[in-house]
Amino acid sequence: MRVDGREAFERARERLRLRDSDSLAAFLLSLAQESGPLGEQVRTFVVGDDVTETVASVRERISRLESPSDYDHRHSLGREIGVSLDFIVDSIERLVLPLDANAAFELLVALFEADGVAMENCRDYHWEVECAYERAAGLMAQAATLLPRADVEARVKALVAGDGYELRAGLVAVVLSGS
Repeated sequence: MRVDGREAFERARERLRLRDSDSLAAFLLSLAQESGPLGEQVRTFVVGDDVTETVASVRERISRLESPSDYDHRHSLGREIGVSLDFIVDSIERLVLPLDANAAFELLVALFEADGVAMENCRDYHWEVECAYERAAGLMAQAATLLPRADVEARVKALVAGDGYELRAGLVAVVLSGS
């Protein structure tokens, strides 16, 4: 079953609603055993009811955007970086922002501070990384509306000043115009 489009998505949602919670929990735990971005996303989702654990999980995932030394693993990692970033942004949006705008903003700052690592290790998959950072900028704008403007301005200006990959330049317009 493919889940393309709104209608297929809704059909899939209804089918999953018919499942009992134990079978869904078992399925999620089987996915949590996976390595890579999917397993990381599921493990973060599992602790998503506790903002402190969720923030720690997302921080750990951001810190692991580093490059391994083996060529094959690096090539595989290049494909996964964009997926990892998208999942990280998703975790911040769904699990952290609704409970703690400041923690969400700080995680997004950390994510932008890791943009150099992401770009240096994504190989030919820079488009996916750029899209994830565009989404992160939009989410940062949402978080910024809930925080003191002066604090937001200072953090965003510092991020833009350290922009080595032209992923942060849009933050000024997106974040500061919305706050």
